[in-house]
Amino acid sequence: MRLAYVLPGPLSLGHPGGKQELQRREEILQAWAAPGTTVVVREVAAGPPSIESAYEEYLSLAQTAGLLQTLQGEGFDAAIIGCFGDPCLDALYEVTEGLVVVGPGDASFHLAAMLGESFGVVTVDDGIVGPIRRQVAGSGLAARLAHVAVVQTPVLEMSGDLDELVERTCAGAREVVARGADTVVLGCMSMAFLDLGPRIEAAVGIPVVNPVQAALMTAEGRGRFGLRHSKRAYPLPRKVAAGASLPDLYVRS
Repeated sequence: MRLAYVLPGPLSLGHPGGKQELQRREEILQAWAAPGTTVVVREVAAGPPSIESAYEEYLSLAQTAGLLQTLQGEGFDAAIIGCFGDPCLDALYEVTEGLVVVGPGDASFHLAAMLGESFGVVTVDDGIVGPIRRQVAGSGLAARLAHVAVVQTPVLEMSGDLDELVERTCAGAREVVARGADTVVLGCMSMAFLDLGPRIEAAVGIPVVNPVQAALMTAEGRGRFGLRHSKRAYPLPRKVAAGASLPDLYVRS
């Protein structure tokens, strides 16, 4: 199976690790992947280096949609959207057909719902709380969400003091537990690639869902069994179906 991890923004232009961070993430994904799966990391050429608001999600759409169509043409089996917020996932479903497309947030929420009665999310800052609540509602699991806590650490600063980040994440996990959660979801891919889950789980004593792992196992499973999104639910845009390219849909006066 050929699987792509698609960064919906040029992370390497904003992350302290630059291109090396992309290589690091690719190595982690490959180590976690099942035998027979080849994983590559691709990033779009332009857009917000990190997505920490609804506005930045929408800014990422055009470039991400174009990259997914390219991957589909190259014969990839599956793609993971490399942002916990699943930016514009419904639109990305519309413009793809033969490609399994997975949003890590959606995959994590459903996995968390299988592990307990209610779950909480620990994410980066206050600007993400509203979008995550709407995201969970869109997944049909609003009644299972206990609370969303924040660590007040921007995405591009996640590679700083790891021990301090663990302390903040543990505090967030305890906060969601106090609000009724019995499972914790890490609500940021940069946090997930630091593999904080085992340390958080040891500290709070409940399951911790890593969205990288949740998305990877979902993409591999769906790819193996050919379970692609329904084109009845997410039809190809009418103009594209009639022969237009995605750039043709955007005109200027």
